[in-house]
Amino acid sequence: MLIEVKPSRISGSIEAPQSKSLGIRLIFYSLLRTVKLERVMESEDLRAALRAVELFGVKRSDWSFSPPGELRLIGNYVNVGGSGTTLRMLIPIAAAVGGEVTLDGDETLRRRPINAVVESLSNYGVEFNSNRLPLKMKGKLNSQDVEISGAESSQYITGLIYALLLKGGGKIRIRPPISSLSYIKMTCWLLNSLGASVDLQDNMVSVNVGELREYVGKVPGDYLLSSFYAAASILTGGRLSIRGLYEGPDFFGDHSVVQVFSSMGAESEYEKGEWKVERKGKLRGISLDLEDSPDMAVSVAALAAATDGITELRSIGRLRTKESDRVSTITHVLEACGAQVRIDGNSMFIRGNDSPKRIEIQCPSDHRIAMLASVIGFLSGATVRGAECVNKSNPLYWKDLIKLGGAVEIK
Repeated sequence: MLIEVKPSRISGSIEAPQSKSLGIRLIFYSLLRTVKLERVMESEDLRAALRAVELFGVKRSDWSFSPPGELRLIGNYVNVGGSGTTLRMLIPIAAAVGGEVTLDGDETLRRRPINAVVESLSNYGVEFNSNRLPLKMKGKLNSQDVEISGAESSQYITGLIYALLLKGGGKIRIRPPISSLSYIKMTCWLLNSLGASVDLQDNMVSVNVGELREYVGKVPGDYLLSSFYAAASILTGGRLSIRGLYEGPDFFGDHSVVQVFSSMGAESEYEKGEWKVERKGKLRGISLDLEDSPDMAVSVAALAAATDGITELRSIGRLRTKESDRVSTITHVLEACGAQVRIDGNSMFIRGNDSPKRIEIQCPSDHRIAMLASVIGFLSGATVRGAECVNKSNPLYWKDLIKLGGAVEIK
């Protein structure tokens, strides 16, 4: 798919795209209790999570799911496409259920490491043929006290939390450093809201089943997917309201993008499920540590591209193992529009260009990079090839932008 974006103002009101992270977690929750999702936006990553739970015999009727009487592997192969979250949660869960299964994914996922979880579970009764996809695993998790490195991915810890809930509880010792800590906190927050007792203290997670309840409702809105609409509106001088967002928990995470955009000089505030943004005056550069929310880098880079001064993004190492090497792909897009980018160790420095150039990119199968290019394109024009990659997380992205006044031509 080829997308042509022309300068235009993004303004109006829109429903937030549904949270990929929370949607996947809710689908995996159907291994424990009934889940009834309403008005689902069916992305590629959610379909991957569906295939994963069906592997264990979860009963499905449309978007209602219930666990089987006996949880066991009823298949021996599943392909999770490009969904790293699904894969990394699935490995510990499959270990807890036990059996033999082969897990695979697309080429982007085959390139991404799964060393930490293979190293950890190999100590607890599970055998692996490799530390790359396709991955054959067999055996059963034989302990309720597990240790794992936290440096590679928080999603393994989320998967282990679910695995220990299936085993009746336990403890996870995380060897520091812990990357993307906010996503572990998100898991604890969600499961505790559903009756579990999951406590994170320093590098220890204590998991107790508690009184689990079924989930009925929508998948909450996604702040970072919404932030591309917000950034486009801010840059083009529009006024935008984004509905359907959950009230952010009391820790730094994806929801903190509301305050981050405010710190960059935009009018940006959340109230009663609604995020409102508007530009008043010049935007300014900031210094931001991304260790706990690395995906925020792409959204902040979109504003930084046309911001007065220098924006420093710290702790960018995790960006190299996303759907693309985002240190390189963010740099490519920003330099194409005339911004200046400098990488110094684990930090990225962006000097914006208030008169960006027209850009043309071949999207590297990375949904957020396509979104980044489009946001800048509303100032200067853009051609985005391979633009269907947004279907991974937000298949309505291009149509939503058209509704908001964006001059977007889909070819």
